[in-house]
Amino acid sequence: MNVVLLQKIQQYLQEKQWNKSDLACNSGIHISDISRILNHKQPLSLKHLDTITEALELVEGTLYLYYVEECFNENQSLDKHRSIKFLYKCLENGNDQPFNNLIDLMIEENTIRPEYLTYIFSVAEKLFVAGKEEKALSLYELIIENESNHFSEQLAISFYRKFYVERMTDKGHQTLTYVLEHLAYMPKGVRKEAYMWIMSFYYRSEQWEGVLYYSKRLERMASEGEYYGRALMYKSFALAQLGASLEEVLTSIDQYAQVSDYFAEVAVGNRYIALLDFGQLEYVDEYMIWLKDRDDLYVGLPRVFETLIQLHRLEDAKHLLENFQYVINDMAVSKESWLKQKMYLNFLFAHALYQCRREKFPQGLNELLDVALTANQIGNVKRLQKCLLEYWRYKHRATPEQEDKYMELLNTLTLPDNHSKDLI
Repeated sequence: MNVVLLQKIQQYLQEKQWNKSDLACNSGIHISDISRILNHKQPLSLKHLDTITEALELVEGTLYLYYVEECFNENQSLDKHRSIKFLYKCLENGNDQPFNNLIDLMIEENTIRPEYLTYIFSVAEKLFVAGKEEKALSLYELIIENESNHFSEQLAISFYRKFYVERMTDKGHQTLTYVLEHLAYMPKGVRKEAYMWIMSFYYRSEQWEGVLYYSKRLERMASEGEYYGRALMYKSFALAQLGASLEEVLTSIDQYAQVSDYFAEVAVGNRYIALLDFGQLEYVDEYMIWLKDRDDLYVGLPRVFETLIQLHRLEDAKHLLENFQYVINDMAVSKESWLKQKMYLNFLFAHALYQCRREKFPQGLNELLDVALTANQIGNVKRLQKCLLEYWRYKHRATPEQEDKYMELLNTLTLPDNHSKDLI
């Protein structure tokens, strides 16, 4: 044990007027182990340090700042097991200073030994699997910055994990670029997971070509189970938007309905959505009856709302708002579910249409512009185009401030020329 850590432990023992036997008795560590540790004849494990800290009635991590040196062997090489456990506990408990101190010692002249990167990757994966993705992110970024082997499996996985954490932020598109470059270097299990979330990412931004491409790749790789079912489901969504026939879409839905009871149930609702997408709006009431008592009501509610507006059933749309305001409020505040966030954007678009159909133009046009701005930020070109085309329809009702906001938004777009000309 290093001198400083030993002095700190002895200081706390003196304050409590304890000897080695008292420490052994209160910590449950055998007296012989206590003696060997304090006499530098046995390394102090992190488990024993935490046990001693608890016995001394100190907050866990109080002595971590002095433990950094214990992560190294006598030859000044990092001990794999002690360092991995220590880095994990530091991040888990928010002990940033000792964590940073150890990382600084691991970096020599702006480089990290390959084996040290492997230790860091182990910690990151352990945090990720434990659901602590945000805490793992800094470690994955450290690997990305320092891994010199472009074909490294752990580099490829690190890019994917970074994308997973950042996919709902404005960094999602940039991070996705690197994931796509490194898909071939991922192990099969991770690549299958990556296909799933890439597909979902494209679904969120309604980039249907991307959804179709990665749903087919996932379908070929998974062949059964949940991933297979989701691949077929997302493929049906993409087919409906890319010019397939209703028969083709319904056939795809029937395929994933066979995967499990869960997908069979989901398929019922998605058949209704397909019918609505293909203009058979008379099914909206039947869909709402099926939907209204479900826990995932939020998935279909925006579609029903928009269909009622398309049918000019504004009173029914008003009643829907009144009866299901609690669902709408939940979508509005949800920060955990990316699907709820997407469906809330769909709802806001439908609500903007509702306001305009009721001739509440100031509110409706403001809402259209707000949805267009959000759609532009997340790269949802299809939703953005719909907003701007609806705005153009009521352009003569816009205020000067709304016109300025519209022109400002147009100046930020990266639409194809033919669309840009149509919208200006």
